[in-house]
Order: sequence, then C-alpha cells, then structure tokens
Amino acid sequence: MTIGIDGMASGLDTGAIIDGLVAIQRNQQVLLKQKSSVASSIVTALQALNSRVASLATAGEKVAAPASWAVTKASSSSDAVTVSAAPNAKPGVVELRVDRLASGQVSLVDPAALTGPFTITVGGTDHEVAPSSPHIDDVVVAINDARGTTGVSATKLRTGTDGDGNAVYGLQLTGATGSGGAFSLTAGGQDVAATTLAQAGDAEVTLWPSAGGSHRLTSTTNTFDGLLDGVDLTVSTVSADPVRVTVATDPAAQVALADELVGNVSIVLSEIASRTRTTTSTDAAGNTVVSGGVFSGDSAIRFLTSDIQSAVTRPVDGRSPSSVGISLDRYGAISLDKAAFTKALTEDPEGATAMIQAIAGRVAEVAERASSSAEGTITRKITSQESVVKDLGSQVAKWDQRLDARRAQLVAQFSAMEVRLSQLQSTQSWLTNQIAGLTASSQQ
Repeated sequence: MTIGIDGMASGLDTGAIIDGLVAIQRNQQVLLKQKSSVASSIVTALQALNSRVASLATAGEKVAAPASWAVTKASSSSDAVTVSAAPNAKPGVVELRVDRLASGQVSLVDPAALTGPFTITVGGTDHEVAPSSPHIDDVVVAINDARGTTGVSATKLRTGTDGDGNAVYGLQLTGATGSGGAFSLTAGGQDVAATTLAQAGDAEVTLWPSAGGSHRLTSTTNTFDGLLDGVDLTVSTVSADPVRVTVATDPAAQVALADELVGNVSIVLSEIASRTRTTTSTDAAGNTVVSGGVFSGDSAIRFLTSDIQSAVTRPVDGRSPSSVGISLDRYGAISLDKAAFTKALTEDPEGATAMIQAIAGRVAEVAERASSSAEGTITRKITSQESVVKDLGSQVAKWDQRLDARRAQLVAQFSAMEVRLSQLQSTQSWLTNQIAGLTASSQQ
C-alpha cells in the first residue's frame, strides 16, 4: 500500500518528481522494446520468406521430374466419340467406327401377373422379389428396392383406359445396359409374359475400318476403358464414318510447367526485394529519414538472391537459358517469354524440356538448402532471431522489476525526507515559540 506524501512538508510534487526519475531510467527499457520489435519483424519476414522458398523447392522438384513433362492432350475428330485422358496418358492414335450403342432391355408386363412373390432372373441368377401387396405401386417399390442386385428398375406406364374411363397401367421394366443385363420373370413357377420394347445389347466399335480392319470391341456401357494407354472413350452416336482419336504431347501444358517454375522464382525474388528496399520519410523536425528494409545488409539473404538468379540463368551444357526464353533484367527480375519457349519446344522438344528440367533441379537444390527444416540457412536465421526476441523479452521483464524496485526506493526516500522536514519544521516552530517567550519575559 502506497502512502500519499506529496508536499506533506516540502510542498513539492514528489509524485511527479518520482515519475520523472523513473521515466529517465525507463528509457533503457524503451530501447530494449524497440529492439525486440525490430527482431520480431525480422522473424516474421524470415518466416514468410522461408515459406515461399520452401514452395519454390517443391515447384523445382516437380518441374525437374521427367514424369511432369509427360503431359498429353486427347482429341476426337467427331462429336460421336468423346475422350477422357489421364494425366499420364501415352501419345497414340486410333481410328474406329461406332457400330452400335449399348442398350438395356425394356419390357412391358401386366401387373396382374405379379400379384404375389415372383423371380427376376438376370445372367442366370434368380432374385426373389416379394411385394408387400398386389397393388401396382407396391410392386414398383419392391422391384426398385432390389435394383442394387438385379439392375432392373420399374415404373408405371399408362397403357390405356377401361370401359369406365379409368386409366389402365402396365409395369415398364428397364434392365442395365449390355447383353448381360437381359432379364426374365417367373411367378408361381411359370414364365411371366412380357412385351419386349427394347433388347439388351453391348456397344460395339470396329477398329481401323478404313484399313479394312475387322477387329471389333464391345462394352456393356457406352464407355470403352483404356482403349489407348490412359485414355477412355465414350460413344454417343452410331457413326458410319471413321472417327480418329489422337493423343499427343500438350505444348501448352509444358509451357505452363516452365511458367510455374519462373513464377515461383519471381515470387521469392520479389519478396526479398520488397523487404530490402529503402524508404524515405520526414521526421517531426522536417528532416529526411532514410530507412532500410528488414533484409538490408543481410549477407545471407543477398547470397540467396544471387544463388537463385545464378541457378536460373547459368548455362546448361553450354547453352544459355535465353535460348528457351528465360531472361534476367537489370533489376534482377526473372521472366519467361512463352512464345520463345513454345518455339523452342517446336524446334527441339527434348532439348527445351531438358534445359528447363536442369534449371528446375538447380533451383530446387538452392531452395532446399535455404529452407530445410533442419539445416536451412533461413531456418537457422529464424532460430537465431527467435532467441534474440526471447532474450530481449526477458530483459524487458527484468526492467519492469527493476523499475518497480526503483520506484519503491524513491517513494521511501521522499517519504523519509518529508517526515524529516516535518520534524525539522516542528522543531523550528518550538524554537520560535521559545525565543518569542524569552523576548517577552525580558521586556517585562
């Protein structure tokens, strides 16, 4: 508990004096806090840079991998055939004629024949179905409930009107596409009569018909899986004219790969440049103040910039990266001329891709060396700066304790001074009264 002592005997604002004295010593703590703030800013900047450099390492490894360049694009000469190609689809070409589309059996059955339990036979396998009642709606429900195993679905189909004007319904049953989806029904041991509206059949194509090919392929659906390596074809229309399906290397995807690498390099270099750039401002007195970025004067960051630029622009087997459209401007920015790279791919696809793969490998090595979670140069700098922040934080906390102790000491000193002054004032008052009494006695 602090006892108020302001001006008790001296008339001084001792509280303000104590605050002033403590504030003078607090300047040291303020300086420490400023250093801690700067160190924290450096840690934040390094962490952001490390994340971008780690992404650059990942991008470099991806672009350097030969498998990444095996990108293809599939096309069809007719809308009758659509193509779905996997990323690893192999280049190739095939010609085909669409002879038949896959179909499912469609039959119309009199619901009166299915008033009790009945059997649906598909592919030689019997499936028992037991409706909850003879009502057509319950028969439809029972058939559709078993669809997961039979592949047969049911719906009501209006087939006419009775003598009283009421609608008459039949059961329309639809099986799975393909010849294997054909079905039959029996009830009470007897075949159930059905009107077949559509036959079950497989899709069929003829390969290389223009060359007199006689090889035919069938599919239970309209999709032919893996007709080419990594390529699925779906037929939608019977076509008497041959359809050519082509799978070729996709230059646009390869340009995108090279652009991805250069883009990641540019992001890292821009991050470093923006945090190194000096800024000019004016202080309260009107003086010009020039401030450097958080990376200014950092040799490790400067070396990282140089290493990345060198990895991208250094010749590969005696060839300059500029031959595939990669350039470095006078400001240190890396760019890719997509038109030039596309031209290089056209003229020498193997040489152009090998050039980018080699550059990507060098970039990945530099980036990994800097961002490795164990021994990365940036990682070590982050750890070092975090230790600085921790140490400064500890010093700031100790200064809080030191200032509290100093304030308590000053309060005690000024309290003692006020008490002593009060005592002196009391003594002075007593002496004054004594002298006044002696003077009065001598005058009598």
